Amino acid sequence: MVEPGTKKTAKAGEKPGRGRYICIDCGREIRLDSTDADLVRCPTCACEVYNCLPMTHIRPDVRTPEDARHPPERKKAEQSR
Repeated sequence: MVEPGTKKTAKAGEKPGRGRYICIDCGREIRLDSTDADLVRCPTCACEVYNCLPMTHIRPDVRTPEDARHPPERKKAEQSR
C-alpha cells in the first residue's frame, strides 16, 4: 500500500501489474488486467507517466489518486426485510 501523501507512478514500457493508471497530463485512465501487460503511452496526449491505483484499491466511487488517498464515505446499505 502506498503511504498517504506519497504518489506511486509508472512509466510507459513498464509492466506495473493489474490496476488503473491515470495519465498525469490529461487524466485519461488506462486499465491493465494482466500482470504481463505493458503500460503504453497515453493514447490522448502521448504522455508516458501515470499515477497508479492498484487493483486492490479499486472501488467504483474512487476515480482519482486523491479519492484513493481520501476515499468517499460508502453509502449505507439498505436494510434487509
